[in-house]
Amino acid sequence: MILDTFHGHYNSFFDSEKKIADYIIQHPKEVVNMTIKELAQAYNTSQASVSRFARKCQMDSFHHLKVNLARDCVNEIEQKSNTISTSDISGSLETILSNKISELSAIIRNIDVDQLSVILSLIQNAKHVLVCAVGNTIPVALDCMFKFNEIGILTFTSTIWENQASYALGLDASDVVIAISNSGESSQVLAVCREMKKCHVHTTGITNTLENSQDQISQCEELYASLKE
Repeated sequence: MILDTFHGHYNSFFDSEKKIADYIIQHPKEVVNMTIKELAQAYNTSQASVSRFARKCQMDSFHHLKVNLARDCVNEIEQKSNTISTSDISGSLETILSNKISELSAIIRNIDVDQLSVILSLIQNAKHVLVCAVGNTIPVALDCMFKFNEIGILTFTSTIWENQASYALGLDASDVVIAISNSGESSQVLAVCREMKKCHVHTTGITNTLENSQDQISQCEELYASLKE
């Protein structure tokens, strides 16, 4: 924990650095939302002093210090409570916030930045984007379509899978298919992706797993092929 680092190095701090450490220890949640300028002004010191303090605590920067401080605050909340109850609204809201931060942190840690950059470029330059989804992931697809169209990216989806598959028939190498499947095993979605790859259409997936089922793909290909007739 970053606060443990402060305590461990406290005796080696200069007086100005001890003031910074004392302030952060006493107001950790407030500091997470402060700029380096605001923290410097809080105890009448310079921004350079704050930067040197962060480096002395083995942080790359003040931002790095705040990230670690925020993580410690979240861990403290998780230790205090992991339940949601109407009898403790404040604690429940803190729990929800903690869980969402943990989810986002896990997602970001698993993102391949280079791959994401390529995907974003393809979507930005696509003539058409098809968002393919079935079942309970359809609301996600509809939300994606709405937001993409709002920023000028021509995007289509439908609550009916056959409509999605029919739309896919008109796509080419200048288009993109975004496939959404929580399990990664939706036979309809996988079938569209497989057909699109044959047509050199760029495909990308949003899923919880990298595994798929070739049997499910095969079972669905007859239905997809019938749409071409």
